[in-house]
Amino acid sequence: MNATCTPSTCAPAAPSGVTESLRKPLYHVNGNAEAYEVRVEMPGVPKSGVKLDLEDNILTVRGERNSNAREGLKALHRELSPLNYLLRLRLNTPVDEEKMTAKLEDGVLAITLPLRQTAKPRQITVN
Repeated sequence: MNATCTPSTCAPAAPSGVTESLRKPLYHVNGNAEAYEVRVEMPGVPKSGVKLDLEDNILTVRGERNSNAREGLKALHRELSPLNYLLRLRLNTPVDEEKMTAKLEDGVLAITLPLRQTAKPRQITVN
């Protein structure tokens, strides 16, 4: 759980108040000098069931899948139970919160976290 993402850019944050009803989704993090990309597998979770938060450099991803039958239908047999996902990642480099994007497609949530650009050094000419 304390493994650091290559190249030492983020590490899982210890979730507080985790109960057995939550499941940690499968994920991976890629990145370069411009941005991180986090891909999280959350099969069966609709867009309306996804919640993302970024606070104090901790990215929290929540997903909720319910197993309700469609309106007008009665459940006769169930194997798909309600499921909640929780993933918390500590980001060691500040990201530009204004430019974050997320897309859910085929049960995979792709989150792009552009890194905050720091001031570049420059030479000043003395007159």
